[in-house]
Amino acid sequence: MNAQNSKPSKNEWIGLYVPKHTAKLILRGIADNTLPLLPTKNDYINVRPIFNANTGYILAAKDLIPAQIVKINNGYKGNIVGTKNTINKAGTHIKEGEKGLWYNWQDEDKQFHHSALFFAEQTVDPEKFLENVQIKQLQRLQAVTFKINTPEEYLPMYLAAAKSGASLTVSTEVARKFTDQLRHLCKEEFMTNFNTEPHTILHSVLFAADIEANKIVKATEQKRGVTPTYTHEKKIEKSMSR
Repeated sequence: MNAQNSKPSKNEWIGLYVPKHTAKLILRGIADNTLPLLPTKNDYINVRPIFNANTGYILAAKDLIPAQIVKINNGYKGNIVGTKNTINKAGTHIKEGEKGLWYNWQDEDKQFHHSALFFAEQTVDPEKFLENVQIKQLQRLQAVTFKINTPEEYLPMYLAAAKSGASLTVSTEVARKFTDQLRHLCKEEFMTNFNTEPHTILHSVLFAADIEANKIVKATEQKRGVTPTYTHEKKIEKSMSR
């Protein structure tokens, strides 16, 4: 779907274009072997957490994975993104011609919208943007190594590592099977049609993986006697939420 050529309605943009663009980025990453979800060498996965300057927490999976791909493709070094308003409030602005990463969100009246996230390197003064950012999601499991044993647990374990700072390994065979499943999922996304409600297969899967990842992190922390420094658990953003 080409947003400019087909001139989609507001609901079509939210319900179709953003998740289909995510699927496109993932398929391209699989094809050229640059997808950050995949292992590099010795079955090791280089997990790259990216934080939202607006909240101080790691991006929800539906935004994290495309942001990681954009980071690799553009050679960005930073791991913090923010919206145009957040960047402007920091006293700087986005460079002319820079394109952000589209994402979906929902306001208090349950109305759906889309906005864009930008890396620090896309701003005129990156240091000014970053100096007031507060990272709230601490990496408390850096001494732990998670091992992915099945394709079904791949996404939850990957996200759990991103949220907790744990290392992550996976066998070549499991990674291959997961890649095949992910490729099929993304191709399915292009076959979805917009009905009365915004719906996306891909974002629904990523949302479910986010929830499961939180359970993995919490259970591992409890098992290792790690005392959380927060008073309540950060609520995962649903697939159409900011």
